[in-house]
Amino acid sequence: MILQTATAGNSMWYWIVTTIVWFMAIYIYQEFYYIQRPLWQIGGFLSYLGQMIRTASNDVGSYLERLKRQGVGRRDVDEVIRRMLDFTVIPPTGLDPFGIVPKYKNILNAYETASESEVARLVGDNSTAVKNASTALEALREINYLYKVVDHYYRIAKKYKLYVYAMQLSMLLPLLKEVSDALNGAVTAFMKGIPVGDSAGPLVAYNVARVCSQSVAHDGIKDTSIVECDLAGRRLYIVKAKGPGSTVGRPDEGVEYVFEKLGAKPKYVITVDAALKLEGEETGEVAEGVGVAMGGIGAEKFNIESVATKYGVPLYAFLIKMREAEALTSMTKEIYDAVQTVSKRVVDFIKEKVQPGESVLLIGVGNTVGVAQ
Repeated sequence: MILQTATAGNSMWYWIVTTIVWFMAIYIYQEFYYIQRPLWQIGGFLSYLGQMIRTASNDVGSYLERLKRQGVGRRDVDEVIRRMLDFTVIPPTGLDPFGIVPKYKNILNAYETASESEVARLVGDNSTAVKNASTALEALREINYLYKVVDHYYRIAKKYKLYVYAMQLSMLLPLLKEVSDALNGAVTAFMKGIPVGDSAGPLVAYNVARVCSQSVAHDGIKDTSIVECDLAGRRLYIVKAKGPGSTVGRPDEGVEYVFEKLGAKPKYVITVDAALKLEGEETGEVAEGVGVAMGGIGAEKFNIESVATKYGVPLYAFLIKMREAEALTSMTKEIYDAVQTVSKRVVDFIKEKVQPGESVLLIGVGNTVGVAQ
């Protein structure tokens, strides 16, 4: 009887200890899993980005090698790609914000010149190829920078056991993957020289220019097309980047040229541009509003607003909604259909709001890759 009681007591204690050990093992495993899982996810994403950079670099290298001028070897091409991957644009100091816009403009122009001169050293005077390749390199540089930033926080989290960093970063991985895929698609699109979603504004300008008559081209601004034409008795000035090479031109300088060099006094300044859509909106939705439809750091937008304010000209805008990935990659059918819709609405707006004998200025904002004058 005593032996049976002792055996039962031992069994009970064995069951209790075993249960506690199992619970501790499960707890420790969960802690390890939830701590290590973000690091595994980030490590996998870094491997994905690394492979993307290698593949895109090889594609850009092959593209440049096909176009390279005589005497340029593959080693020269690879050296230019390596340097441009780490090329840095240092923003001006904002310690004294007065006059910061011209500083930004000067730095952006310097970056554009430096990037294109590196590519021109390889391919010669083929302006379209130079602009397409330099933009593809810019997209590749952004992927490389994204890799370095993610890798930085990944190493910090591992080195100092800051697992909260890793968890926060892992939550952003879906968004970062979408951005990297969009940039990777941009590399391919720009090398092929086909219109992207951001080409919507220049394509609208091109469509409107086709329905005009008595067109006169002005070549006063670098990489910028300025066309003066007649639209049902209205004097229409059209400003867009000069294609079909990849460039956004200098629309603010084009606006200044129209007002100050050509002496125009337009009744409206109309801008057309791509705009990022919200998740509940559909790609290709069109919105109208007032102001300057233009992204970027704001230097050119500031200059256009200043000129319009100086002359008291109202600003009207048309926006074509799309995701960031759609703006950087080949133009989709939804965006193309929206371009046709906006082209017609711009013409109707001019005919309704501008009387015969008056003038109007249209700016097609965006990258004009694949879109001619």
